[in-house]
Amino acid sequence: RLLLHLAQQGKTVVRLWQGDPFVFGRAAQEMAAAIDAGLRVELVPGVTSAIAALAYAGVPVTHWDYNADFAVISGQAKGDLALQMNWPALAGVETLVILMATKYLAEITAKLLAAGRSPDTPALAVQNGTLPTQKRVVATLATIAGAVEQNGLGPPAIVVVGRVVELADRLDWFQPAQTPLLGKRVLVTRPTHQAADFMAALRDLGAEPISFPTIEIHPAEDTRPLDEAILSLATYRAKQDLPEYPNHPLPRPYNWLILTSANGVSAFWDRLMSLGLDGRCLASLNVAAIGPATAAALSERSIKADLIPEVYTAEGVLAAFDELGPISGQRFLLARADIARKTLTTGLIERGALVDEFAAYRTVPIEGGAAPPPVDIVTFTSSSTVQGYVNCLGGQTPVEALKNSQVVCIGPITAATAEKLGLPVHAVAETYTIEGLLAALQ
Repeated sequence: RLLLHLAQQGKTVVRLWQGDPFVFGRAAQEMAAAIDAGLRVELVPGVTSAIAALAYAGVPVTHWDYNADFAVISGQAKGDLALQMNWPALAGVETLVILMATKYLAEITAKLLAAGRSPDTPALAVQNGTLPTQKRVVATLATIAGAVEQNGLGPPAIVVVGRVVELADRLDWFQPAQTPLLGKRVLVTRPTHQAADFMAALRDLGAEPISFPTIEIHPAEDTRPLDEAILSLATYRAKQDLPEYPNHPLPRPYNWLILTSANGVSAFWDRLMSLGLDGRCLASLNVAAIGPATAAALSERSIKADLIPEVYTAEGVLAAFDELGPISGQRFLLARADIARKTLTTGLIERGALVDEFAAYRTVPIEGGAAPPPVDIVTFTSSSTVQGYVNCLGGQTPVEALKNSQVVCIGPITAATAEKLGLPVHAVAETYTIEGLLAALQ
């Protein structure tokens, strides 16, 4: 009903099924209802777990030397239909795959044995196939039900019966137990638009990443100050070509543009493009980027950073400029978050620099959301993600919320914020990047 209701409102509705929607799913019923209601329907076939999960368990459902047929049945069909099937026929199929197998597995194996299938026929059960938490058990038709119970396998699980199971050990290519974060639930608190690569890397390490953004990135409330600074760089454009700001200032002799994050690069570039300008504005000044992610964001826009400090903090930037030589009298343009620390600005001014600092974007805590779910590890990538997390705790104290969790921070500034707010910090990345954070998690 929900699917039809939303579609009839003119929305494009995606109904996502695991595996293939036509293999023991309800896609046929839902499609029929949608078509009968006059709605346009498109089906995207998937890979059924009967094939995929067994492939991850090292079992091919067919093999030239073993079988030319296979059958797939539901172990939990409507009205216990699984126990009313043509068991003599199924006993004669060389490879039998049983989906949703655990509830009636003892009864199903008894039916196959009674129908004449050899008790010594190899059998395998796999739970959570394709996932880092995958477990498998190899037995025989006579012993598989007991082996599943003894090893604690439960839904979702698949059982395969047949000689192809003999290949399972030889083809056992998927080794999730060797991943360092196997089965760990890891909370990712960074904004949604920045979380995908981090979460993918966590999955590769065997973890179950949980996206729980505690902040959002919004444009600055007043973009005019930054816009005017950007326009002052547009020496390649005539004033009459800039109708948005016909009285924009004369070009300022900026020596440096400093961008402190990938979000800062994105926000700065959005303003640049919105003014009808491009990278030529930066031709006459040097660009400093804090960290490789910031430098990569610049590189995506065909700008190569002239300076990347060895330590990816404001203090690291100041140290890098100290190595370059005196900066007294040089003019700096800083475009960064509205809540950024003043360390960089103050340090540059103390060294005699002329600094124009602008809020390129706002970091906004997510208010009124659900409480954080229970996890093994909580990760923080900035001080603002820590503050946003604490805001979500409601009446809980950080110690109560994290009593069964470890806290891992991307760097010492973030860790100091966490400790100041009462969070126990268990590890801090040595390199203040996502790659460094992943290393600290291991």
